[in-house]
Amino acid sequence: MTEENWRVSEENFFEVLVVGGGTCSLAICARLCESHPGSIYTEDEHQRFHWLKQRGNQVELVKNKGRKRSHLKDTFKNNFEPSDILVLDELDDQFLAQWDTQFSVCKIPYLRSPMFFHCDPINIDGMVIYAHMMKDEDPYCIKKIENVVGREYSKHQLKKQMKKNMRKKTEGTESSTHDAPGLIDINMRDWKDYYRPSSPFFRKYCQDIINRYNLHNVVKKGKVSSIDYGTVQIIETGKMGKGFLVETEDGNRYGCKICIIASGHKGSVNYPIESLKKNPCFPEGSCHLTHLFRQEAEFINTRISQKLNRNQTTSVAIVGGGLSSAQLVDNAIQSGISKVHLILRGPLKVKHFDFHLDWVTKYKNVKKSAFYIADTDNERLKMIHQAREGGSVNPEYYKILLKYAKSGRLEILKHSTIVDTEWMDNETWKINIEQTDPMTDKESEKASKSIQLLDIDYIYCATGISQNFDKLPFMQTIIKKHPIDFVQGFPCLTDNLQWKEDIPLFLIGKNASLRIGPSSANLDGARLGAERVGWYIQNMKKKRQLEWYHEICEYCSGDMVSDGSIESLDMKLDSADQSESEEESENNASSFETRLKLARGEMNWYSLLQDA
Repeated sequence: MTEENWRVSEENFFEVLVVGGGTCSLAICARLCESHPGSIYTEDEHQRFHWLKQRGNQVELVKNKGRKRSHLKDTFKNNFEPSDILVLDELDDQFLAQWDTQFSVCKIPYLRSPMFFHCDPINIDGMVIYAHMMKDEDPYCIKKIENVVGREYSKHQLKKQMKKNMRKKTEGTESSTHDAPGLIDINMRDWKDYYRPSSPFFRKYCQDIINRYNLHNVVKKGKVSSIDYGTVQIIETGKMGKGFLVETEDGNRYGCKICIIASGHKGSVNYPIESLKKNPCFPEGSCHLTHLFRQEAEFINTRISQKLNRNQTTSVAIVGGGLSSAQLVDNAIQSGISKVHLILRGPLKVKHFDFHLDWVTKYKNVKKSAFYIADTDNERLKMIHQAREGGSVNPEYYKILLKYAKSGRLEILKHSTIVDTEWMDNETWKINIEQTDPMTDKESEKASKSIQLLDIDYIYCATGISQNFDKLPFMQTIIKKHPIDFVQGFPCLTDNLQWKEDIPLFLIGKNASLRIGPSSANLDGARLGAERVGWYIQNMKKKRQLEWYHEICEYCSGDMVSDGSIESLDMKLDSADQSESEEESENNASSFETRLKLARGEMNWYSLLQDA
């Protein structure tokens, strides 16, 4: 696309356009529509604010010492209407389409995240309140997370765990980087909501947010193919200014003033893995987890289903050490698969969440402060890797895996690498694996052994997605025209999660990890990112930086005032003031006085142009 005045119809123009329809997208849309956000406050604090609001000026908050208190309120509306927002999602015309597919494929009964990770911009305890409202209708809507709060450990358990950790450090086998592994501090507010919501309950809560902000019709199906920044003109009204032209693969063109990327886990799918590159046999013999989510492959395909119907022995291999791989194991065995082989490159790590608890518990501010004051983005990325430590399973699924392993239905192959695969004539795999012993000297002959798996019906790769936002096709135009730095595929954004200071393009979710932290890719990061971006955009609106006007302007010689900001007309105001002082008198207002009147609301741009 060349530099030009893009003409967009009024029905395809929006104040804000969001790419992606997942949880991050819902969080930012709800936040933009909320005029009084309070998701960072606790329930007790909300009650205090409600009490103060009821009593109004009768409450003496601060000693006046003779100063007059202003009772004037800012009547300018800085929140957005649902009609101001468009969400483009490549899968469906409703929120959480891929979320629903993912949870359906993996048959996930409960979320991994606790109750205070959600998309609600009003109340951090909102899901807890909603659970109390729903408990009669669904008594199993939440599930307790055992042994998260340190107080739940007995004194004997604490001593035993501390001795175990000291022994590991002495032996040099402890590779974890988080504080006091195994010993969890009590959260700063002694969270009463260390529970996990069920999948249906969380979906109902998200629908409640959609209903509350009337976001039913803001999502359209469309895969974004290109985003460009320049001058956009609305055909019907003639208004124009700096904005974005967003094009989809089906040929639609949309214009907007603000663009937000909330596209989730976009990047290079780690498939086929090295040993499958010669012949991945997709989708008949192998696939990646994302192929299941996109419905490009079946979890139990027709060939395996026929063998199950004939009561034949079936066997599958699942590659990966994250929670999704454990959920696939459970799903496969529940579906009737005779034997499952879980292949991991390293140990089977067990954690409650994707990141260590010390990022969300008592001393989380210590961790987050260290992250925010880091000198470079490389240091921050290192801290993210240390906090997440690759794939892990939660204690609940760890127990499930142990139960299957004990029954003989599951074989867990730790510290194993697939060396070679061969698709046989009988439509099964022969897999050669090299397994190492981490406790043995690497130079010893017994350091590794070879394992061969025969008659494997299918290989599922739950190997994740590599971050490479700089390679995404729809971002290439922006990256070429407005380049920024990247660190291992993560964009180096501003503190407001903005692409550049002069370009109103924002990123939330995993792509904002270098500014939000290890929880950026989770529900916690969705709310934190939405709060940071939502506040900044609403502040822009409050300052009238998002206002556009008609293209005919005497001071701009036919050019458009693109952002409506006072600073963009400094030179025009100064020149106008100088000409007035020469022609009339010294009593005419200077450009500085004019700006003060504009800031106080005593004058607007229209009256300024009319007076001129």
